[in-house]
Amino acid sequence: MKLTDLKTYKLEVFFLLALVILSFFTLSGNESTGNSAASSEGTFWLPSTVMQSVAALYAVFIAIFVLSLQSNRDNTNSIANRIKPPLKIVSYTSAGTIYFNGLILIVFSLGSFSEAKMKLLLFSSLVSMVLSLVAIVYSSMNLLSNVSGLKTSSEKFSYISNLLREQEGNLVSPVKQSEKDTQFCIKALDDEDPEVRAIAAKDLGQVRGPRAEEALLELLEDNNSGVRTTAAKALGKIRTENAAVQLIKRLAVDKDPVFRACAIESLGNLKDKRAIEPLIKSLEDKVPEVRLAAARALGIMGDEKAEKALIVKLDKSSLELQKQILLALGNLNSKKAAGIFIRKLRDKDPELRKCAAESLGKLKDPESVDPLLKCLGDTNPEVRNAAAYSLGILRADKAIDTLLEMLTEKDSELRITAVYALGTIGNRKAVDAILETLNDSNPWVRRYAADALAKIGDQKATTPLVKNLNDPDPEVRWATAEALRMLDKRESS
Repeated sequence: MKLTDLKTYKLEVFFLLALVILSFFTLSGNESTGNSAASSEGTFWLPSTVMQSVAALYAVFIAIFVLSLQSNRDNTNSIANRIKPPLKIVSYTSAGTIYFNGLILIVFSLGSFSEAKMKLLLFSSLVSMVLSLVAIVYSSMNLLSNVSGLKTSSEKFSYISNLLREQEGNLVSPVKQSEKDTQFCIKALDDEDPEVRAIAAKDLGQVRGPRAEEALLELLEDNNSGVRTTAAKALGKIRTENAAVQLIKRLAVDKDPVFRACAIESLGNLKDKRAIEPLIKSLEDKVPEVRLAAARALGIMGDEKAEKALIVKLDKSSLELQKQILLALGNLNSKKAAGIFIRKLRDKDPELRKCAAESLGKLKDPESVDPLLKCLGDTNPEVRNAAAYSLGILRADKAIDTLLEMLTEKDSELRITAVYALGTIGNRKAVDAILETLNDSNPWVRRYAADALAKIGDQKATTPLVKNLNDPDPEVRWATAEALRMLDKRESS
């Protein structure tokens, strides 16, 4: 027999090996031991009862097995293949139990032996019965599910996974889920398998609707943290008023930090003002990820209380949290934080300088131009990149000369941002330099160069752009065609 054959029949090999070991153990050392010997009178019934019980239950199992096959006659082969593994386990377990207990009966009939050995054999007899009962009952439940037309947990998971793929595979025009499938997912929330409940919750988050919301709200009390987390994410997508109250309530008592972070993220998406105080409180959470999530969510809220709390927390926080707070204050368009951003542009940590530069651009305050211009000479390329991007948003003509110099940077990210910023500023002074970047080695530079020339609107860019219609990169060709269309539209208007 080859090694591959042993792998194929590993259950059979294990079964035979177990029987050999049990047989040796049962038959060895059973001679009479004089005064210390024990009689099997009064205990002879136990292995006999085990044999009869297991045999009877196995007969019931076989009846259910046959019934399951008959109820699926149209697809007997696939049903049989699916049922074959549990059938083998149940059959081997039952056969092994009957054989082992029959062997005990034979040993008991031989006479007296060690009392300790007798007790161990009786205990082993009971254990063998329990194992058989577990195997038979568990497999019978799955078979009964097939007979009654119900789906097993694995089938539910597979079915709902297919529904999700249909939803996520059509983002432009999502497939509307049928009422029957939605009801199926709601019922699946009661499944004993947490993975089934979780994937059903995820599907309902895509479907939305009052019934889906009600079912998901109940799932926030699920005993599995992963299921609660998925439900919290789904409720954040549905965005209804009722969700905020329940999420706030659960946030206060849930011990799982992953759930708390997801609940906070969903509360931020809901933008419910009632969540502001709990989110501010979460800035003091013991888990860093939860504090970061709270800062992000408060940045979405657009509230003075959130703004004040973030400013107060800023200098008392870890580096990671400071970065998130700076970005959050930028999202809040916090005029009060303008001075803080400018101060952080001089911080020794480049990540903080980068976040401050990025947030200053969002304020769209002309007073930010000069501090950001200084950042274009920063030693860190990411800080320079963020400053260039913000100066573009601010349409700072004062930055044009420095941005033109950035077009010759070795770092392609800096060249891309410089082209984007010059296009956003829209000064024709930059046209000649941008035209040269149409031949840049990086396709993203060429693409943004086409976009920038379209924004500036100088007609002398038409001929160089036409040459780029043959660019090897499809994204560049598309951007070039769009730029030519916009230039033609400007000329004809």
